[in-house]
Amino acid sequence: MGAWKLSCIRRVAQLLDAQGVGTLYKSQVRSLMEYSPLAWSSCPPSYLGLLDRVQARAQRLARLKAPDAAAPIIQPLQQRRDVAGICVMYKAHRMQLLQLAELRLNPRARPSHSTRAARNIDHQVTVPFARMEHYLRSFLPRYGRLWNTLVRQTDLHLTTSMHAFKSGVNAWLQAELTQ
Repeated sequence: MGAWKLSCIRRVAQLLDAQGVGTLYKSQVRSLMEYSPLAWSSCPPSYLGLLDRVQARAQRLARLKAPDAAAPIIQPLQQRRDVAGICVMYKAHRMQLLQLAELRLNPRARPSHSTRAARNIDHQVTVPFARMEHYLRSFLPRYGRLWNTLVRQTDLHLTTSMHAFKSGVNAWLQAELTQ
């Protein structure tokens, strides 16, 4: 369905600039591909690759309109899935929403001695053990590990505003991608 809608955008692309192509893609195609991003995040990489190929075609279409634009117009789908997952972890752990109580992981055990890495140990979670690759990609192990990395590297988990948290996580993930 997403590829079909992208072909419709390609037909009218001659009437649009790069920003128009990006806006039309984000509203018509990406909204379909991002439906239930937490369910998509546990899919095998081959399935996610199909979604990424559709997005790459949209990115090429936008770049044809503005070849001098160095910054990407469209944010990567994996980054958007990761932001959504970390925001759910934030809502479950920091905001302690009752409807997300089942997603709340146990806090990590206090270390017996003080270390530099134990700075934010109170906010880290115990990641469930997984033997199978499919379970490693599922919500709790994947976003539990990502949450612990976020807590170790930043103080974003202490923010009180969901908007500030989401913006900070977007910037943090973007910086992680460029490294």
